[in-house]
Amino acid sequence: MRVDEAIIHDLDRYRTEGYPWAEWDLFRDEAPIYWYEREGIKPFWSITRYADVRRVSGDNESFANGEGRLRLDLAERDNRFWDGYRERMSERGWDPEEPPDFIYTDRPVHWDMRRLVAPEFTPKAMRTREESLTLHAQKYADQFWEKVATKGTADLVEDLAVKLPLATICEMMGASPEDWEQVHAWTAVMFDDPSLMRFAEKGESKKEMRRRMFVEFEDWIFEQIAERRSTDCSGPDLISILLRSEIEGEPLTPQQLLGYIRVLIAAGNETTRNAATGGMIVLLENPGELKFLLNHLDESAVIDAGVEEILRWTSPVIQFARVCTRDTQINDQVIKAGDHVGIWHASANRDNRQFDEPYRFDVQRTPNDHLAFGHGAHFCLGTHLARWELRSFFRAVIPLLPQVSLDGHLERVGHLHVGPIQRQMVVKA
Repeated sequence: MRVDEAIIHDLDRYRTEGYPWAEWDLFRDEAPIYWYEREGIKPFWSITRYADVRRVSGDNESFANGEGRLRLDLAERDNRFWDGYRERMSERGWDPEEPPDFIYTDRPVHWDMRRLVAPEFTPKAMRTREESLTLHAQKYADQFWEKVATKGTADLVEDLAVKLPLATICEMMGASPEDWEQVHAWTAVMFDDPSLMRFAEKGESKKEMRRRMFVEFEDWIFEQIAERRSTDCSGPDLISILLRSEIEGEPLTPQQLLGYIRVLIAAGNETTRNAATGGMIVLLENPGELKFLLNHLDESAVIDAGVEEILRWTSPVIQFARVCTRDTQINDQVIKAGDHVGIWHASANRDNRQFDEPYRFDVQRTPNDHLAFGHGAHFCLGTHLARWELRSFFRAVIPLLPQVSLDGHLERVGHLHVGPIQRQMVVKA
């Protein structure tokens, strides 16, 4: 395979085979900064080595989020997203050019928005949630095992991995448990996959179903806002905090509130569940590593290291995009102002220039400075939340894994940004 033949944006490939590791290996070795021009996607500089991904991620002045291309996607899907977003905003009488959420902004706006809820995602805040996370994780692990024991089979995704991150972010939002499953459905339709037709009403096309559910989700968010305002926004939940917050002496607009709440729920729900699912799969595929963690389950440092390796291995966020704001040289290549750049986190996490034997899953790997959470000004806001969730999750689940085995093929959704795992059945061993 030659570099000019390598394809790294084929959604069917992501769905049927997973991440294009061989192609990323080729790019890292032969064309680490490569002008990727292929049919169906707007051209961009493909950045695949760890050091270069880290540099671009850390230089927010030269490589901006707020120039319209935040994530790589097929041109048709990109256009459909922006057309749909602008149409819905216009129907509400809002500015269709307002960024969908604060992730699409850069400093100082990004930091001003981010700091509003940042205290709720610190290690100190996570320690106050640790007991709740432990109780939830154990409850869901027990329910999962009960299904395996009685039915002989269960799905690692829907029967287990989705539950803890969903419950946690919904609790942080102050959402009623009665709404959690519907929130899960609303966030699921953000990923355009044929299986989503299970949510369609009679006679609906997929496009109509997705649009209806987008609007339902937005309407639900405004119902939540109205409920908080009826109690003077005095609660500790994230929605109340945002309603009490100000930027330069002004409260957030309804449009800003909608984008902020929507992205917190979606990000808090989808990525951690994929790390949890992928982590269980790789542990079942590596019984020696599973046995080591099982034998050291009470040692926090061991579980912490195991979670970091799971994050590196699964790399649930595949890539982000940036737009170059000024001519910038990386190694021997000049990237021109206005050029688009794709930074491949998953590729960086397999770079043998950074990681010894990167294709070996090693729960004792140290150091392990992976880029699963990104780097720089846009470093993931929910980093500590994800780590605390995964630690609680695997402490509860690891004792169960030796008692199950993988059954059938892993089913994925074809997506360039987060690569959702849709289904992985297991059977009682």
